[in-house]
Amino acid sequence: MVAELPLSAELLGRGVLVVDDSALQRMALIEHLQALGVSRIFEANEGADALARLAQLLPQPALMVIDLEMPGMDGVELIQHLAELPLPPAIVLASSKEDVLISAVASMIDSLGLPLLGALQKPVSREALLKALQGLDAERKSAPREGRQAPNVPAEEFKRALDAGEVQPFFQPKASLQLGMVKSVEALARWVSPARGVVPPDEFIPLAAQHGLMSQLTLQMLDKSIEALRMWQARGLQLSVAINLSPASLHDVVLTDGLIRRVESSGIDAHHFMFEVTETAMAADAALATGCLVRLRLRGCGLSIDDYGTGYSSMQQLSKLPFSELKVDRSFVTGAWQRPHLRTLLASAIEIGQRLKLGTVAEGVETLEDWQLLRELGCELAQGYLIACALPPDELLKALPSINQRLRMLRAD
Repeated sequence: MVAELPLSAELLGRGVLVVDDSALQRMALIEHLQALGVSRIFEANEGADALARLAQLLPQPALMVIDLEMPGMDGVELIQHLAELPLPPAIVLASSKEDVLISAVASMIDSLGLPLLGALQKPVSREALLKALQGLDAERKSAPREGRQAPNVPAEEFKRALDAGEVQPFFQPKASLQLGMVKSVEALARWVSPARGVVPPDEFIPLAAQHGLMSQLTLQMLDKSIEALRMWQARGLQLSVAINLSPASLHDVVLTDGLIRRVESSGIDAHHFMFEVTETAMAADAALATGCLVRLRLRGCGLSIDDYGTGYSSMQQLSKLPFSELKVDRSFVTGAWQRPHLRTLLASAIEIGQRLKLGTVAEGVETLEDWQLLRELGCELAQGYLIACALPPDELLKALPSINQRLRMLRAD
């Protein structure tokens, strides 16, 4: 049963554009949208018509439901044009083509940096459409990936903020699927600016990378995470924390020394620290990167291969490096319960982790169906908006009882 969550004000205010060459399919989707409370609905019969409608509409729709196979401009070409817009709408794919083709288009959308809320098989059910619509708020809140271009924030302003300690870790819980409780957290950097408010990482991570500030940022995240761990442990919470290491971090021997020194002097057992690294971070200088990771592992810290499955040599990295955890990328998790092609890939990734005796974490868990499938497949931990968003350390402490209560209910379902 679909949770009775309200649709976002953005969606209700700006509406939806349905793009499909079949009048019957458009009519069915419009009926679903109206029944779900969306009143501002527009139609287009192929890609060029959709682009013309977008240019005329003010405000532009918050969401487009797009068919793939259409005469004239097909759905793929339309999506490529949408990627050129400064503020593209969110996308829901709706197609009767085979799952592997829909998955390929979904991967393309992700590579283009566009917000994808769902990739649905026709005929689209009202329940599946509602789940996609409810994902709009989570998509808007989620932090864009590190590689995306930063807005025009002066580097000097960010450097001053970093020196002043304004960049803080917010902690996103990772929950045990079998126990139904939070077991660990990931530290995600947020710039808490007196002038700008909470600034997401896409506005400052590229600045840190471009201006040689990643080592300082990484050490600050570890220092403040240690403070949080001490506070939690004083209140009886034995959580572990994951810290992200950038490509620059893996090639900085001085930084590695600093990480080890801080862990060893923290008074906290090293197994409470997990360092997450993406496969692409290993590319620049494999020898230096391997040395960094092995030294951390020798001290008892955990190592997680992040975004597993998105690179070309993920399995090769598992064979070469002493990882203790495999973190499956959200692109294999979200919606896998309704897409057989994704389900097979997700099951394979989890099985590889199990056979290698690695902890397994699935990110991007947003629905009860995602949770239930991961439990069925034997995944160890889940992370995503179904569990909780990232919170400051004191707010997480206050929220944990209610989060764990809800997780126990999920476990019982």
